[in-house]
Amino acid sequence: MDFAAAYIRVSTEEQTAYSPAAQMEEIKAFAQKNGYCIPEEWIFMDEGISGRKAENRPAFQRMIRLARQKNSRLRVILVHKYDRFARSREDAVLYKSLLKKSGVKVISVKEPVPEDDKFAVIYESMLEAMAEYYSLNLAEEVHKTMQKKAEQGEWQTAAPFGYRNENKSLSVVPEEAEAVRWLFQQYAAGISLPALAQQLNKIGLRTHQGNPFESRTVRYILNNPVYCGYLRWTPGRRADRDYFTPAAILSKGDWDPIVTETLWETVVQRLQNERLPKRRPRPAESHWLSGMVKCSACGHSLAFGAQFKNGAQQMQCSGYSHSKCRESHAISTARLIPALLAAMETATGDSLPFSYAAQQKPQTQENEERTTITLLLEKARVRLRKAKDAYLNGIDTMEEYRETKAGTESEIKELEKRLSLLVQQTPSECFSMPPLPVLFRADDFSMEEKRLALQAILETAVFEKKSDCLKVVLIWN
Repeated sequence: MDFAAAYIRVSTEEQTAYSPAAQMEEIKAFAQKNGYCIPEEWIFMDEGISGRKAENRPAFQRMIRLARQKNSRLRVILVHKYDRFARSREDAVLYKSLLKKSGVKVISVKEPVPEDDKFAVIYESMLEAMAEYYSLNLAEEVHKTMQKKAEQGEWQTAAPFGYRNENKSLSVVPEEAEAVRWLFQQYAAGISLPALAQQLNKIGLRTHQGNPFESRTVRYILNNPVYCGYLRWTPGRRADRDYFTPAAILSKGDWDPIVTETLWETVVQRLQNERLPKRRPRPAESHWLSGMVKCSACGHSLAFGAQFKNGAQQMQCSGYSHSKCRESHAISTARLIPALLAAMETATGDSLPFSYAAQQKPQTQENEERTTITLLLEKARVRLRKAKDAYLNGIDTMEEYRETKAGTESEIKELEKRLSLLVQQTPSECFSMPPLPVLFRADDFSMEEKRLALQAILETAVFEKKSDCLKVVLIWN
C-alpha cells in the first residue's frame, strides 16, 4: 500500500462549489478504491486562500517540504482537481518538477489522466491552462463587481479604525470613534501628526493590526472620507499618497459618520497645505554603517537623513521617525564614525582580528587579485552565516543547510588556499595589511568592502542618547 497526502484548497468565492468536506470525501473514496493510505497528519488544507501564488499557501508549502524530505514515505499527492494544486501554470510546472525529483506524483481524483504518457503531458497542460484562464477571468469579473458596489456606496473591505464590519456595512466602535474624533479636532487645532501618533501610543491604543500608530497612520485616518460617511475606492491600485486621484470613486455610504463633513474638509485642507515629506531617492551604494547602529531605547536601527554642508549626515532612530519610539536618538556621522573607530582602536590596540589588503598606487595585478579574493572570501563567510540563520528560522531544511554549508566551506577553503599562494608569491614591500580603522578612513575602498569588513568584526553597536554613549561589542575569531 502506497502512502499518500491529501491537499485541499478553497478560496473565499468557491466555498459552496468546492467545500473542504466535499473535496475530502471525494479524495478518501478515491484513496480507498485505489489502495492509498492517507495518514491524518498528511491532510493539508488552505482555506480561503487563492491558488494563484503558491508561496502564499502555508499548508501547501508544508506539504512540499514533507515530500522533499530524504527517505520520506510519501509517494502520491491527491487533489480534488488539478486547479486545487495550482491555478498558475508556472507554479504547477515548478512544483510538479520538484516533486518528480523526489519520486512523488500529483493525482487528480476527478480528472483521470490517459494511460498514454505522451498524451498525458498534453492533457495536464490543457487542464493547467484552463485553470489559469479561469483565475484571470474570475479576477476581471471580481474587479467589475467591486467597482459597481463602490459606485453604490457598499463597503467591501476590512473596517477601518473606529468601525467594525457588520451586516455588509460598518458600525461604530465607541471607544475608537472617540479617539478618531479627538484626532480630527486636535489636528484642526494645529497639533502635528507625530505628536498625535505619540499620544495615542502613550495611552496604549493600537491599530486593528495590533501595531503602534505612526505619523503616516494618522495621516491616512485624517484623509479617509469614511469618517464623514463617504466611501472612496480607487480602481486597480491603492491610492497610496495620492488620496485625491481623479480615478477614485467617491460615493455616499449607509453608515453613521464619526465627524462632520465640515471638520473633515477643514482637516483635509490643512493636510493639503502641508508639505509631504519627500521620499529621498535611494543612493546607488548604501553607506557602510546602514543598519549597523541601534537605538538603546527601542532597538531599531539608526537611519540616514539630511546631509549637512560639511558632507556629514544626520542619523536618527527609525522607530522615532515613525512615532514608535518616544526618545530621539539623533546624531551626526561626523561624531558617530570617529566614536566608533575610537572604540574599536581602544578595544583592540594596534590591530584587529580581521583586516583588508591596502590598495597600492599603481595597483599591481597580484594586488588586484588578492583584494578580489579577500572580498570573495568575506562574502562566502557572510553567506555561510545567512545559511545557518535560514536553517535556524525554519526556512531551509537540515539537508538544504548541509548542502549549502558543504559547498560554501569548500569554496572558502579553495579561496584561502589561493590567497595563501598569493601571499607567498607577492613581495612584502608591495603589499600591506592595515588595521580596520585605517580602512574605514581610506577613500580607496568601496562602501561594500567596508560594510563586509565591519560585519566580520562587529557584533553590536548601540547608541544611548541620554548618556551620549556608544556601546560596541566586537567579534573575536
